[in-house]
Amino acid sequence: MVTQVAYRLKQRGVEPTEITPEGPKKPEGVHIGTMYRFKGLEYQRMIIAGVTEGLVPRASVDQWEKTDRTRHRRELQRARSLLFVAVTRARDALVISWNAEASRFLTPLRAAATGRNQ
Repeated sequence: MVTQVAYRLKQRGVEPTEITPEGPKKPEGVHIGTMYRFKGLEYQRMIIAGVTEGLVPRASVDQWEKTDRTRHRRELQRARSLLFVAVTRARDALVISWNAEASRFLTPLRAAATGRNQ
């Protein structure tokens, strides 16, 4: 998705800067990267795109549900923790987007935002 986002930003005249394992390639531009790449960084505003069921958590995590419930719980917790770390990189404003079905991890947040219990 990083490549797709960079391409779309560039098409719209916004300069993207990819975050590598060593950090952002350039200080200027919109920093883009995987959730793993944002660990240890802080931003005033962030958009976390693609928080879609099947991507967060990855669809392959559910393969363990029937064969290895312990691993399934561990992999779900790992994915949930990664999302938590990513969202805590935003200091002042955060936008989370998804396509089709939102990640199951967003269900409590969406319910709180609309005032419904789910």
